[in-house]
Amino acid sequence: MNTTDQYQIDIQNSQNLLAIDEPQLQEAVRYLLEAEQVTQAEISLAIVDNPTIRELNQQYLSHDYDTDVLSFLLECSQDESLDQSVIRGAGKSIEGEVIISAEMAISMAEQYHWSAADEFLLYVVHGLLHLCGYDDLSEEELKVMRAREQQIFDRWKLQIPRREE
Repeated sequence: MNTTDQYQIDIQNSQNLLAIDEPQLQEAVRYLLEAEQVTQAEISLAIVDNPTIRELNQQYLSHDYDTDVLSFLLECSQDESLDQSVIRGAGKSIEGEVIISAEMAISMAEQYHWSAADEFLLYVVHGLLHLCGYDDLSEEELKVMRAREQQIFDRWKLQIPRREE
């Protein structure tokens, strides 16, 4: 089975603030899924503006504020024989949706002194890592997630700007 068959990636771009290179975005998603050793995935990426992501944040999480990315794991099964202590996506079959605010990427990129496209890519990577089983609710888990984000970004020889959490 080739990766075209094992990974279905659907991109819906409903904003016009940031140019999106969809083939490059598809390649980035495939790279992360392969790096995480995900067996099979159906991923939906929705690219929106701040009012839309705020509305979804309110509707699904009862958070009344703009955010950068939302992830929804719709289905997940996994091969229990694989060690997921280091690579949390290993052996998983996942179906999920990642909603990214291009508008937030534009505004935050300026603050972190790098391109909006790179900030946007960080949100995609972060959201996908959530679907693979990473979390950022504790300080320890956040460190693991940040380290994995950087490992993925090493593929593009990009250093993620340091963030105060």
